[in-house]
Amino acid sequence: MTLLFRGWSILGGAITLLVVPIFLSPVEQGYYYTFASILGLHIFFELGLSQVVVQLVGHEVAHLTVGDRKLEGDRVRIDRVASLVQLLRRWYAVAAILFGILGGLAGAYFFQHRAQLPLAAWLPVWIVLAIATSVNLAYTPALALLEGTGRVGNVARLRLVQSLLGYGGLWLTLVCGGHLWAAATTSVASAITTAYWVRNEGALYQWLKHLKFLPANQIDWRREMLPFQWRIAASWISGYFIFYAFTPLIFSHRGAAEAGRFGMAMTVFNSVSSVGMSWINAKAPTFGMLISRGQRSELNTLFVDVFRRSMIFTAAASLAVIMGTYLLSLTGWAFISRIAAPGVIACLGVVCIINCIVFSVATFMRAHREEPMLPVSVAAGIGTAAIAYWGSMHSILLMSLLYLALNLCMVLPWSVLLFRRYFQRTA
Repeated sequence: MTLLFRGWSILGGAITLLVVPIFLSPVEQGYYYTFASILGLHIFFELGLSQVVVQLVGHEVAHLTVGDRKLEGDRVRIDRVASLVQLLRRWYAVAAILFGILGGLAGAYFFQHRAQLPLAAWLPVWIVLAIATSVNLAYTPALALLEGTGRVGNVARLRLVQSLLGYGGLWLTLVCGGHLWAAATTSVASAITTAYWVRNEGALYQWLKHLKFLPANQIDWRREMLPFQWRIAASWISGYFIFYAFTPLIFSHRGAAEAGRFGMAMTVFNSVSSVGMSWINAKAPTFGMLISRGQRSELNTLFVDVFRRSMIFTAAASLAVIMGTYLLSLTGWAFISRIAAPGVIACLGVVCIINCIVFSVATFMRAHREEPMLPVSVAAGIGTAAIAYWGSMHSILLMSLLYLALNLCMVLPWSVLLFRRYFQRTA
């Protein structure tokens, strides 16, 4: 199922890249990709808690028997998982409401003060996007729980259905002349299918949600989660500036059309990175379980295996994109002007390969319920934000070169140095 999802993600993303320039104007394309960057503000409300959940649950269920409808084994550990689920439901409910209101208003303010389309063309779409993203945020703990219990295949099946419906709706909307409404189809499809799936298929989550646990057994958030979570939160907030700051700043300083070109390029490599990292992410709960059991040799062997697969795919796909766009630029194909210049593509492609290494070693280290990447993330976030702000006003190519230099000369060696300490641990 995971393999099928990877294949469909590649195909669906490729088709979308072809149809978006055909059915959207350059300005509409800018709005289309900037919507996604503004929606990235959900990071400030979610604060990386889903990563904490996957690791905490993985460490607990390593000593339990996981059934389709309930957990069996040590009651103390079951109570701890149940208390975590019920805490998360409250946390994410508040986060979803706050994002829907504050994130929605922030996006509306941004687009209104830099408007290049009539209000009626983008505001209703933005409202629907903000609501759908809030719903998806509210259901995050259910999916994080299942991933933490090793049900990665179940979540991949759901993601596949979401992707099929989302891409299908997007293409149909574009063909039927729906213009920017196509941007909302993926989020809406995800919200509807997740809500249906959790209600009808998430039996384990529903059982834990209603399980009565002893107060003495519940997880101590301040002692067990906060020390790890605040570091993850700071890293995720830094991640917003690393991955989402470029397009809105270009939209603001150079207009929607230029933002659309760069946004399309970033989307291509984000998709490559997402598929490439699926090998690592699928094994993240297993990393936590092996660490909890003290099986270091098995842990390192598994990581090397999935990391190799992830790197091969990411490097091959990134190089294919770089060469493909360069060759198309030589042919004079009309729509090649709707994506960033070959030099910018090359820089982003190399960064994508670097990110595969960084994301992989970060996942390995975080499986230890620690966050050594905090200083790296903060430094990278500050550096990227400065590069994006300056570059968006002066030169997109120079901005991309500086972004590459930052990742190659600072983020990569720093991350690998930290990783070596964890990989060489004996206990």
